[in-house]
Amino acid sequence: MRKNRVVEQNRCHHLVSRFVHRAFFLDDEEKDRAVALMRRVEEFSGVVVLAYAFMSNHFHIFIYVPSAEEIGEGEILRRIRVLYRDASLSQVVATWNRLKTEEQELFKRARPTKKYVSRFEAYKSSFLRRMWNSAEFMRTFKQHFTMSFNGRREHSGTMFEGRYHERNHPVERPTMWRTSAYIDINAWEAGIAERPEDYRWCSFAAAAQGDRKARVGYAFMYGGGEWRVIRECHEQSMQEAMGEVLKAREAEKEECRAGRGASPFRSKADPRLDIPDKVGIGLGKGSERTARRILELLAGGPMSPSELREAVGIKSRIHFSRYYMTPLMEKGLVERTDPENPMSPRQEYKLA
Repeated sequence: MRKNRVVEQNRCHHLVSRFVHRAFFLDDEEKDRAVALMRRVEEFSGVVVLAYAFMSNHFHIFIYVPSAEEIGEGEILRRIRVLYRDASLSQVVATWNRLKTEEQELFKRARPTKKYVSRFEAYKSSFLRRMWNSAEFMRTFKQHFTMSFNGRREHSGTMFEGRYHERNHPVERPTMWRTSAYIDINAWEAGIAERPEDYRWCSFAAAAQGDRKARVGYAFMYGGGEWRVIRECHEQSMQEAMGEVLKAREAEKEECRAGRGASPFRSKADPRLDIPDKVGIGLGKGSERTARRILELLAGGPMSPSELREAVGIKSRIHFSRYYMTPLMEKGLVERTDPENPMSPRQEYKLA
């Protein structure tokens, strides 16, 4: 049985989730939708988004959860209208009005006893329980995104890989600076942006373009002031984070050169056989690490598509073919053992 997450307020929460099969579900349009939905959930939940980064196969959201507030029916309804859309909004508002009217009519006819349970109050409380709560923030975001994506893209089932990962800590500025810097350099670290501000689906790029809500998050972390000053401080935080990444990479290379670590470019089947070091460049949406692993496996001899999928943990044949085998063959790194019969049940792949 899963343990319930400990919900804590007046703390910062770094939330991370991957898409199922680590598939690259988020194209540019879906990233735009994800950012917009995140802002709607933020306003509904009463939290503050400090930083975020939406990548193609995972995302980071860094939030501050304040103490719960006393809010009236008008404010609850306003937040509901921010979060819900179209038919879902109509259904929620209709249920709200029906239960409230039923209760008002009941009170006109009789005085409630101590045993009376208000269905309207229970319904209203079901929304209040989802506010000022990091776990409910993520649940609401993931549910709404999944329903929206599945309805538009003819997809079915869950979109996310297990439970999300969370780290929380008190409101400490140095910790907030490091966490937000790590999030904002995700695209740079992945090699898809030369500078964090070039990747528009992260909070720093949004703030640099003048997004008011994004700047509110940085003002919270850096104690307010002009954006110019805040930006300089955060750029320094990102430079420090980049330095740590580069230092870790150099240490890894040193271990490989010294023979203390296994090179990701070398075959486990034959240590003398080098795997091409350009794998992943130009593969589009495929994971560089997975592509390297495929080549590493094929260095030991031909393998069938099902054997390769099982070895790298990909269940979808379409995803595996579209994002890995087809690009690898186009780059001349992999070829079929029976190129004349590509649909042969005995088809295997080998290094070219």
